[in-house]
Amino acid sequence: MDKLSENLRNKKIIIVGGHEQACMMLDYLIENEFDVVMCIARQDDKGQDTIFPSLLARARKYDIPTLQTLKLNTPKVLSSVIQFDADIVLSLQNNMIFKSDWLHIFDNKLGIVNVHYAPLPRYGGYWPEMWAIWNDEKEFAVTMHYVEEGIDSGCIIAQSFFDIDPLESRKSLYDKSTAHCFSMLKANIHRILENRVLGSEQDKSRKTYYPKSLPNDGILDLSWDKETQNRFIRAISFPGFIGPKIKIGDQVLSICAEDVPFFTPFKISY
Repeated sequence: MDKLSENLRNKKIIIVGGHEQACMMLDYLIENEFDVVMCIARQDDKGQDTIFPSLLARARKYDIPTLQTLKLNTPKVLSSVIQFDADIVLSLQNNMIFKSDWLHIFDNKLGIVNVHYAPLPRYGGYWPEMWAIWNDEKEFAVTMHYVEEGIDSGCIIAQSFFDIDPLESRKSLYDKSTAHCFSMLKANIHRILENRVLGSEQDKSRKTYYPKSLPNDGILDLSWDKETQNRFIRAISFPGFIGPKIKIGDQVLSICAEDVPFFTPFKISY
């Protein structure tokens, strides 16, 4: 092992988030003898793999200390973070907001690095792959950036662009983003651990943001043309979650119920 590699492996890393990126990156870091000192999991992590893999389960496999929290900025969480004296935070598919106390802790260290499935500064916020398909985008990207005050803001370290296929679904675009993001993380992990990278400022004039919501409240409008209906179904559908819905009178019905593993259809007897 050369001197540079030894130096990198002595850097202490905290992972915050969950799902595929956090679990795959944890595996990669442990396999390559990096020092992951703590994992902070999302509140929706059940401690076992479900639709998404569990960071809690993966960290426990490696005997890495874990926390699970709804909010990152409580005194308990901040005290634990200070105690572990980490050099860098990797925020991987994390749905919690870092506030000023976190930024102050890592200002003079290697920073907090976030990944986002979107071509930032466009498509900040929730479920960008869904909105990109609904907006009929032809290209998508994943972005790696430093965290600063604000949501999905901060200097961009790296981006990976790729095409959106004509029949792309939300799930297929999510999976494609997962693969590109993991490759991007592996390609950049050494340089972000060696020094704080001089990233590129985001162009705020191009910023777009989407809140936690669905196009047309997730309801298929039967008056739309065929292409729009097709695109809506592809944008909304993600196996494991209730898919697009239709409204008949006062009833709202899912049209992709078979995607939900725990769904049992009603049997009507006459």
